[in-house]
Amino acid sequence: MKVRVPLMIKDPASSAEGEKMSEGFEIKHEDFFLDGPVTRRVAILDFDDKTGELRKPVAFVPAPKGKKISRYDVDTEDIFSDAFIQTSVFATVLRTMYLFERTNFPDHRDVPILGRKLVWAFDAPQLLVVPRAGQWANAFYERESHSLQFFYIPDPNNPQQTVFTCLSRDIVAHETGHAILDGIAPDLYDNLTPQSLAMHEAIADLTALFMAFSSRSLTLEVLDKTDGSIEQTTAFSSIAEQVGRAIDPTGRAGYLRPLFNQKTLNPKDESRDEEGKPNFIDSVESHELSEVLSGALYSVMVDIHNEKKVKYSQESGMSDFSASGKALAIGAEEFRRMIFRGLDYMPPGDASFADLARGIIAAEQTLYPDDRQRQDWIKEQFVNRLIVEDASELDVETDVDYEGLKNVDIGILAESDWAAYEFANNPDNRRFLRIPDGVSSFVIRPRLDVKKPYIDADGNFQTRHECLFKVFWNQKEDNPKNLLQMLPKERQVTMGTTLAIDWDTKKVIARLTTDQHPRQKKDRDRMLERMVGRNILKVGAEAIGPDGKPLCTVIRAEVADGVMRVRETARMLHIAQGDQDG
Repeated sequence: MKVRVPLMIKDPASSAEGEKMSEGFEIKHEDFFLDGPVTRRVAILDFDDKTGELRKPVAFVPAPKGKKISRYDVDTEDIFSDAFIQTSVFATVLRTMYLFERTNFPDHRDVPILGRKLVWAFDAPQLLVVPRAGQWANAFYERESHSLQFFYIPDPNNPQQTVFTCLSRDIVAHETGHAILDGIAPDLYDNLTPQSLAMHEAIADLTALFMAFSSRSLTLEVLDKTDGSIEQTTAFSSIAEQVGRAIDPTGRAGYLRPLFNQKTLNPKDESRDEEGKPNFIDSVESHELSEVLSGALYSVMVDIHNEKKVKYSQESGMSDFSASGKALAIGAEEFRRMIFRGLDYMPPGDASFADLARGIIAAEQTLYPDDRQRQDWIKEQFVNRLIVEDASELDVETDVDYEGLKNVDIGILAESDWAAYEFANNPDNRRFLRIPDGVSSFVIRPRLDVKKPYIDADGNFQTRHECLFKVFWNQKEDNPKNLLQMLPKERQVTMGTTLAIDWDTKKVIARLTTDQHPRQKKDRDRMLERMVGRNILKVGAEAIGPDGKPLCTVIRAEVADGVMRVRETARMLHIAQGDQDG
């Protein structure tokens, strides 16, 4: 069944008078559609935040006899109506999900980019979406309530107008990106490692970028205004323009976070951005830290676009504008596959930016062993920004013949938890999985049976059958000495290994283990000091409210056998900055 729905192209305030603000989107991969809108995977719950009552759902209108496309009963011209708000946020969430699930190859195949459908990190089939949860300059994903919650604020420049975060394509895609990433890499939600939380923000920002790239009308408009460049344009490289302006009434902000930047972890870098802010990020705050990663990865996208633009112009004699459009369409697809597959390969646990980079490089290296250009661009960005000190830190093992897999039935390994545990618990295999000798127990995630499509060096469409085997364990490390009056001596952190196994050859496509560089422990110490200093870390019963449920406004720490474990640190994540955390 196909259903055509409207979704926002850009924020209302950034659209010129008379300019089209929405476009149609055809949904065709869902099992059913109900009033709401509601599908098996997404449900819109539009509560009136003053009365608590559920607003009238949008009616589903099946296709008339002889027609193929159904719709929802919505006036696409009235973007502030209940029906449009509900339907547009629904469409944007689903389209964002399809960015991770589907991809268009040059021969126009619509195939799964990850080789499987997405799953949520919570034990339920539906993501609940609340378009108007209340008045607040914010929006967030919350695993515990299975929800995306969007808020609204009065426009300080026009008191008669309300700024709805759910009408921002960027913000909806961003928050959906958090929910999707939580399903792909659930360990990041409880991590104390600052780069893990910042990774959540960076990937969510890049998800909003991918949504922008998926809009043909927007890409044509931007390329026309910038002479075919994607380097200096707020339409592609800024997040939530209207909300940013509303938060900063002077209008200086214009956005919340730029993606095209020169942010760095290098303390010797004394340069400043266009607003005069230092490019050196000396912070463990997730929003600020995320700019280093998103800036590095977006710069790789710019390199990909520029290279393809020159190639298409020279090879086919295209005009610069046409070459730029083709370069963006194909380059964005390749960049998106690159990032998402890197997330799939990333090891579980307290992951770092370098872990993601190694995942991306492993996916690229094993698919395109003779083409190292994009790998080199990634390494250059990560070294220049001092995310790693040397490019060798990003070297990965690929296509390994491992003796321990020769007599293993991959199908049984994938399906049977017992077989998976027996494999990992074998002494030789423990060493291969890099499980430390002192670790008495470990956890194996459900194995992923995936068939990933790609174009080989000769331009042929191929599919590789993979089994993703992920194991993680807990380790102890000391808490900062200056906090020992308030906290236990030790805390628990999670490390792990991903094996990507070729189903047919039994080769280990890639073996990746969580980054244990001393700088990550140092940053965890700083993060803990920050949470204690702001009084948002509560231990044990202090984190429980009078109703017996965990408090929503704090980060919870549990203590067992004298060892502390911090939980739900991703509560600090949401899109607004300032006096709110995320």
